[in-house]
Amino acid sequence: MTHVRLYLTDRHVLRGLMKRAPAGDSLDIRKLADAVGVSKSKIGALLSGERPSVTEDVANRICEVLDVRRDALFFDPPAHARGHGQQKQEGTRREHERTVDADAARVSPELGEHPRPVGPHRRRP
Repeated sequence: MTHVRLYLTDRHVLRGLMKRAPAGDSLDIRKLADAVGVSKSKIGALLSGERPSVTEDVANRICEVLDVRRDALFFDPPAHARGHGQQKQEGTRREHERTVDADAARVSPELGEHPRPVGPHRRRP
């Protein structure tokens, strides 16, 4: 049995609703997770955008705890058959090979050669 997954519309809205909980105090991740009955990592992943979807049951419980309508926080994904109207994707490796073959006649500066030596990659502070 497949469960319907609902997607969070905006994680900032959820965080704002957590700050203005119906009881008057703010809810942190742990309090919301306890009230909904899920792990705090699930709520954390939802807020970070790492896992933007939850089951319909969890979405309903979150909205009940925050006292909002479900469509204010979550939306249904577009209904379509899996794979319908989509072409099979070739791997990125093959796509790269086709691009290189097509660009074989181009001169090297067009393909990204740098006019000066390139140093090692440095992370931003």
